[in-house]
Amino acid sequence: MKKKKFLLLILLTTTLFYSCETNTEDLTTDPILDPQEDPVLNSNLSFEEVYTFEDDLLGGPYMGMTYSPIDNNLFISCRENKPSGTTTEEEVFKLNLDSYLLTRRNVSPGGGFITKQLTLINDTLVSIGGTEFKFYDTNFEYAGNKSYFNPNCWSSDPNCFGLSKFGVATHNNDTYIIGGEKVIPTNLTTPVDRSNTKIRILRGDITGNLFEELAIETPETMIRASGAISNNKLYVFGGAIYDNISEGTNKIFIYPLDNSPNYEELSMTVSADITYVHKYGEIILIAGHKGLYVGEKTSFIGIFDTNTNTFEEIETNLDSEGGTKGIHQMIVKDDKIIVLFGHKAAPSFMVDAGAGLPQSKWSILSANLLDD
Repeated sequence: MKKKKFLLLILLTTTLFYSCETNTEDLTTDPILDPQEDPVLNSNLSFEEVYTFEDDLLGGPYMGMTYSPIDNNLFISCRENKPSGTTTEEEVFKLNLDSYLLTRRNVSPGGGFITKQLTLINDTLVSIGGTEFKFYDTNFEYAGNKSYFNPNCWSSDPNCFGLSKFGVATHNNDTYIIGGEKVIPTNLTTPVDRSNTKIRILRGDITGNLFEELAIETPETMIRASGAISNNKLYVFGGAIYDNISEGTNKIFIYPLDNSPNYEELSMTVSADITYVHKYGEIILIAGHKGLYVGEKTSFIGIFDTNTNTFEEIETNLDSEGGTKGIHQMIVKDDKIIVLFGHKAAPSFMVDAGAGLPQSKWSILSANLLDD
């Protein structure tokens, strides 16, 4: 089901997503301003609905979103809420922002209980999550997969693991994989440690070594915490701690990318179970919510000034509708902030049992970042 809003379509195609740049995945966005002007950010973001659709998807840490200026397409990834046997299918959506045509691809198996994040590398859409990458070509056709490890090691080697509930940061065609829980082979008889204090890089050349480990050791295993690169530093915001996965934190970690073991720890004025992060000029935008597993969902959007190392929350008109809805992804393009807003579906067995819980409904919302 979808809703078209033609006035917003005109707005989007002329001011929001117009770009002739190459399709790389450095999602740094610089304000579009007169060189003599300083950006004045809106202190209250007024979101408008661009598009809606329904699907039985899990939200929260399981969704990815990215944008391609080629053909003006928005991509969303997730895993289905309803399993097929012992796994759930991977679903990837392409929404063309000129025609509002929504195209869907299902790839099975998608892997059980895993995050799906998206990145664009040399015009190839790459889905990251579980034990492998999945690739989609420029025509949005499935183009195969590639394991992170030796394909035979998953069944017996505890050093082989899948990635779940991890965060990401993108910069110069590279994707940083931040923390997350290690999904360990289920047929191992000895206890294994699922914690993960490593930060890994997926380089733009995906034909070589797939992951490069940074020398950074995070002080704790961060769950669902995303970040951004600025001034040769990795900024990571919020998320939960592995030892207490249901409780969000307000932590900010700043890691130098010169292999120094030192890092800074700051704090936000709000705690978040999960964060979505995007660099915008000299500031970093952070969106997220708490209440992923317990309590009402409470979404927020904030800014972090990399010059002063200060965080400030921004008011919005987002309505959680009694704590049922929240932000599930965020990107920035051409002075607009775009969020995927809605709620994850109730577990399929509860819906099938007549519990009366709603199915997944998702909205693409847009707001101006700059004060006119």
